[in-house]
Amino acid sequence: MTHVIESTPRRAESAQHPGSAHHYRNLILGAVAILFLAMAMLTSYSSAFGNPTPNNVHLAVTGDANAIVALEQQGSLELTVVTSAANARDAVLDRDVDGALVLPAPGENAVVSTYIASGGGRGLGQAISGIGTSIAAKLSATNTTTDLAPLPAKDPVGSVEFYAILFVGLGAALGATVFGRILGTVDTAATFVERSVVLVLYTGVLAGLITVWIDSALGAVTVEPGAVFAVLWMTGVAIGGAVTGVAALGGMNAALVMTLALVILGNTSSGGPLGIHVLNDFFQALYYVFPQGGALDLLRSVQYFDGAAVSAPIIRLGIWAAAGILFTLAAMLLRKRREAATRPKGGAGAELGHFTPAAPTNSAPQRAELTTTSAFIPLTPSP
Repeated sequence: MTHVIESTPRRAESAQHPGSAHHYRNLILGAVAILFLAMAMLTSYSSAFGNPTPNNVHLAVTGDANAIVALEQQGSLELTVVTSAANARDAVLDRDVDGALVLPAPGENAVVSTYIASGGGRGLGQAISGIGTSIAAKLSATNTTTDLAPLPAKDPVGSVEFYAILFVGLGAALGATVFGRILGTVDTAATFVERSVVLVLYTGVLAGLITVWIDSALGAVTVEPGAVFAVLWMTGVAIGGAVTGVAALGGMNAALVMTLALVILGNTSSGGPLGIHVLNDFFQALYYVFPQGGALDLLRSVQYFDGAAVSAPIIRLGIWAAAGILFTLAAMLLRKRREAATRPKGGAGAELGHFTPAAPTNSAPQRAELTTTSAFIPLTPSP
């Protein structure tokens, strides 16, 4: 008799059937996640860059005292009074202030001298120039604007630096996430060294490629390319190291969330090509949280201000890199403690669940006696 056994469809195959509820549920969840990401990016970028207005702009001022008092009434400005026009210029070039105004006493042929630095943010420079024009109109004077740190002709908007920081940060974060997926968890000193070497080499290549592109192809590098490369490399190591630490401590999902936060909030809070002081208070607060703002300021200081005011951005990037190292070491320590807590006590034998009995001392003679005795056992049954 022939028996025909009908095979039951596998659960996985039935779950992936195009018409199954599981299939449509995953489709809906994926679509919702993508829509949420798109709207989060749109909300962040439009809120930060959609309506740039002066906010906490720091100006050096000198000249007529009455004009300075009138200027102090504007809540969006922070003023530092200096003694001369030369000191006002120096304050801008040293990045102590965002711009400067030399205010004359009212009278015929009075001129307001406005000093801006487009290299610190084109939108911010335009806003300060507008402030100078407004003050000049109130004083019945004319305004002359001098750009002390102009942008290069091939990057008149100042967007190339922003995109360089954006993509070196994004590439470093994604690279750290992918390396964690391929190389596994950082759980030993050897894997820590391995991951560090991989990350440093990868971010070096990434920074080098971006530097070559913006220098050779775009012509947007105004100084020695090695200085720009160093800034981009430092940025990549800081962001990649931080993501590596978060992944070691919280897993791949935590690393992905951090990467999204860097893209959605970190890039916008840097001020982009506009400058930080035309953003609202929310993004200005986030500027001190995420590393992209410090990295962009560092790159601008190198490009347009002869390396002025680089200490604070370098410290901020160093904090992010150090945080990544500490997170990784903490994850290694916690993992070792968990393993030690779950390991049974009592030595190797107890750990394996084995028990080895002691061999009997007279086992060989006993075996011989049994053999000898068995020789006298009759082979036929007794009647």
